[in-house]
Amino acid sequence: RITMQRKLTIYYTSDVHGYFSPVDYASGKSAQSGLANCMNGFANDGNTLIIDGGDILQGSPLTYYLYSQRRDGDCIPARLLNLGGYDFVTLGNHDFNYGIPALLDYLNNLDAICLCANIRDKEGLLPVAPYAVHQLENGLRIGLVGVCTHYVTRWENPETVRQLIIEDPVPAAKAALEAVKPLCDVTILIYHGGFECDLETEKLLTESAENQACRLCKELDFDLVLT
Repeated sequence: RITMQRKLTIYYTSDVHGYFSPVDYASGKSAQSGLANCMNGFANDGNTLIIDGGDILQGSPLTYYLYSQRRDGDCIPARLLNLGGYDFVTLGNHDFNYGIPALLDYLNNLDAICLCANIRDKEGLLPVAPYAVHQLENGLRIGLVGVCTHYVTRWENPETVRQLIIEDPVPAAKAALEAVKPLCDVTILIYHGGFECDLETEKLLTESAENQACRLCKELDFDLVLT
């Protein structure tokens, strides 16, 4: 009996915060940084997934300029991710900083599918799904779930928060996992948040529920957690 190995390659970025070019925006000099540098190393094929974990729309002088000069249908962050061949993204808390219209413009111009099981807008305008199944060329079925820290409720503009339904990531991820697991071979959670425990000693680092990655790893049976 011959058993064939089916492999998956993942390229994962997160918290880019508007640093797209290999340039130090403060000095104008070249720098070994920026999303374009990362994308230059992507080798995409039918057995590869390219994923971003959120916080891409805000953070650099460039993204503030792009927001203040925003024109519909000209979303530079979305165009850049499209060039990079991104397949999936999740929402970061800072992606809400410029309001729902700017986020909607980004997602509507994005080729990638946005996954976020615990945050959605009340009007249902944002093209966001709780989970997805992606089949590779080798036949491997990948089930993906996205969640974001629910501390958006504490940090974001109250006017923006009023337009959103924001739930705890853990039960939302659990429900999405239960729905997607029968449909796939491998499960991946994309979590915009951090680790609340030391990864070697498991010592609790914070009492805050802002970061729940360790809890998600322990309580939920995902094969891989990207955080």
